[in-house]
Amino acid sequence: MTTRIVLVRHGETEFNADGRLQGQLDIPLSSVGIAQAEAVAPVIAGMKPVAIVSSPLMRARVTADAIGTAAGVAVGIDERLQEVDVGQWAGQTVFDLRRYDPDYTRLMASGEDFRRSDGETTAEVAERVTSAIEDAARANQGQTVCVVAHGFALRAAVVWLLGGGYPEFLRFGGLGNCSWTVLDRIGSSEADQRGMDDRWRLRTYNAVLSAVRGNAPAR
Repeated sequence: MTTRIVLVRHGETEFNADGRLQGQLDIPLSSVGIAQAEAVAPVIAGMKPVAIVSSPLMRARVTADAIGTAAGVAVGIDERLQEVDVGQWAGQTVFDLRRYDPDYTRLMASGEDFRRSDGETTAEVAERVTSAIEDAARANQGQTVCVVAHGFALRAAVVWLLGGGYPEFLRFGGLGNCSWTVLDRIGSSEADQRGMDDRWRLRTYNAVLSAVRGNAPAR
């Protein structure tokens, strides 16, 4: 009995297009983002999710609603799926931060996890997002669940679910808008029978439709 999790990043926003950090600011999808969500919805629906869980932020909710409509599945909300809190960095571009905040460049180059302004660390984000994913998987064992959230949050969750930490996080590329990532896990009894373990395995990472390629990386 295999449980499958399909992780979907939201569609593009104007902040994505401008290269601005969003964090937990509630930024809506742009017209491009809405088109991306509508295009990817039937693809995800074709994976037959029995449950869809979304971040409460509207860019994720609207993306999830498009998928839910295509799949005929109601969308649930989980506050733990919000994007990383970047504190006072929200709304700023990387160029701005490098120019006006000397700590930003130093921290980014350190190779160690750090607190983003007065917001969160990567490990803190990973802990809350993986707990939400694990709860959704436990409630729908042996089936497919779709989780719609944010690029940084989902990337951190993937790495932690695979047993990694911040060094491994740095080796994973960012997730594109409306990309999907798939992990699955066989049940413990089947794992015992097959002489395997029941850890999560990565099947697909950062897949996008050709129509949505070239979009902004997670910020």
